[in-house]
Amino acid sequence: MRSKFDGLGDAPALAGASPALPCLLLTTQTGVSKNKSAIAKKAETLYVNIEGLIRRVGIERVGFVTLTFPDHVTSREIASARFNSLSTGVLRQQQLEFITVPERQGSGRFHFHLAAAFPWDIRTGFDFDACTNANTIKREHYRAGKWDVGRFAEYDRWQRIYIQSANKRLCEWWNYFRPVAKRYGFGRCETLPVISNGAAIARYIGAYVSTASDARTVDDKGMRTVRYSLLERTASLKWSWADGNGRKWRRGLQCLGQIFELDLDGLAGFFGKKFQYQMRNTIFVLGEFYEQAFPLCARVPEWADQASRMGFLGRLLNSVQKETVFDMSCFNHEPDCPF
Repeated sequence: MRSKFDGLGDAPALAGASPALPCLLLTTQTGVSKNKSAIAKKAETLYVNIEGLIRRVGIERVGFVTLTFPDHVTSREIASARFNSLSTGVLRQQQLEFITVPERQGSGRFHFHLAAAFPWDIRTGFDFDACTNANTIKREHYRAGKWDVGRFAEYDRWQRIYIQSANKRLCEWWNYFRPVAKRYGFGRCETLPVISNGAAIARYIGAYVSTASDARTVDDKGMRTVRYSLLERTASLKWSWADGNGRKWRRGLQCLGQIFELDLDGLAGFFGKKFQYQMRNTIFVLGEFYEQAFPLCARVPEWADQASRMGFLGRLLNSVQKETVFDMSCFNHEPDCPF
């Protein structure tokens, strides 16, 4: 069960660390500006689902699984096909529940991170201190780009200690899974119990959603950032942030609905099903200047036709952005009744 000198693969990060979740807006090195709100929502939803999984099955049954390829797999189709085969033929057959985040390395090669719930306790007896020491040395190796013979001997010693501390169930899983994963095209596969607590592992894997999204290429379009295979899910993506851009978005939609006296379905019927994307700038401006805009939106008279409401929207956007006084005189007189 010991790792070979040339088969260590990528250094695993410690499960006890918990990087901060991504900010809502990010400019990448390529200069492309990305709205990160959706990515942060996925990370937060993943966090809630992992915490729910740990509460339901117990932390002693949850492990952190890293799957890598022995060859340089950069194709999402190949990576997904291999993982799907492994998932169907092994993970589900072994009655594992899991949440998966695929990620590209800096070289473009894929690997997978899983938070998996096993049918049995894999945590009791495990020497977390020895595992932490081994992983610290391994990270130093990858930063330096080469192994120091003395440090490798120390790494090997700590690795033997934590391997020997593993309980019977975890050892059985290692002995079973490593060779069978190779038959599905995978290389180094590491399974470790949760090193600290549920919140830490949830935040840690949640942060992978951000790094995985940042590393995506055009060819990755359509590849899910997070995959769930759970008996029960605590949360879905059907929620909005209480503050920040989510709040601005809801307020902007509220203003738009007030102007046209339509609910969300009505706005979609009037402007089209993709109106939230097509009118995203308008919605954000209305939300940004909600305090100034909404009282004016509420003053649009019931008798106003759609053309005059569209004209009002254009003038309102111009007024709030340029901080000029808005003139409501266009609605001072109801048009003559034709009857």
